[in-house]
Amino acid sequence: MLNRKPKLWACTATFLLVLLLLLFACAHSRGVAGNTLRHDGLERHYILYQPSFKTTPSNARPLLMVLHGGGGTHRGMLRLTNRRFNELADRDGFFVVYPQGIDKSWNDGRPDKISGAHRKGIDDVGFLRALIEDLSVRYSIDSKRIFVTGISNGGLMSYQLGCSLPDTIRAIAPVTAQIPAAIAPLCRSESAVSLAVFNGTEDPLVPYNGGQIKVFRRHRGAVLSTDETIRIWRQKNRCSPQAVITEFPDVAADGTRVTKIEYSRCDNEAKVALYRIDGGGHTWPDGRQYLPVRTVGRTSRDVNGCDEIWGFFQSLK
Repeated sequence: MLNRKPKLWACTATFLLVLLLLLFACAHSRGVAGNTLRHDGLERHYILYQPSFKTTPSNARPLLMVLHGGGGTHRGMLRLTNRRFNELADRDGFFVVYPQGIDKSWNDGRPDKISGAHRKGIDDVGFLRALIEDLSVRYSIDSKRIFVTGISNGGLMSYQLGCSLPDTIRAIAPVTAQIPAAIAPLCRSESAVSLAVFNGTEDPLVPYNGGQIKVFRRHRGAVLSTDETIRIWRQKNRCSPQAVITEFPDVAADGTRVTKIEYSRCDNEAKVALYRIDGGGHTWPDGRQYLPVRTVGRTSRDVNGCDEIWGFFQSLK
């Protein structure tokens, strides 16, 4: 008669291993839910992170929208930022939503034929507005504290939202992005939308001093310079010309230095800030080095982009 004990033990061990992996996955993704929203006949996808906190109409919570870059995904943004926004949401109690663009891109207002979203004429402003409205119906969200951040194409889309929906968006924090030249007239209108920009002076894709975005030597539309972007936004918010300048310690010795230039005396208690990352590239501060330095430039480790972005948003009254 065959001895079945080794086989039984192997099956039991395999079952326990699978169970442990499932439990780990559930714990690791607590509060993270993949969802869809139908807009303009398309099924649009997004991830919502909802920490375990109680909300009531009198205790509404902020909503932070995080936009991936061109060629990226909503799940990729979780990895790029090391899930730090989710950790901050657990600590401070707010919702985080990671939408997915069509063909891994956003229609940020640049000319046609740049990406799938541009070529197809996707109404991403309409989709993201509808997403905010849908979440606001289903959850207790503070309509006065809706914030947007994003990198690269997602950063450009942040400007598009800030300029198109000033009555909805309280503040934006684009990373490695300036105002797209094509929407500059829209952005010149006066509106109290706060802005924090995180730009590297040695960005090889989106030039810090403005001009054509270049990806694999192909032009992808023009952007204004970083300084012109800040100037336009200061005018939008009617800010005083006096700035507070903060130089961060060079703790990482990674070839970058970070200087914050902030204008806080603006109408409606708005703020405008530039985090100038000298030596920085097309990267998220303290995020993953998702491509080699020779391709996208250096990642600064002197500041954590998520911490600074959320701190800026929190500082708004």
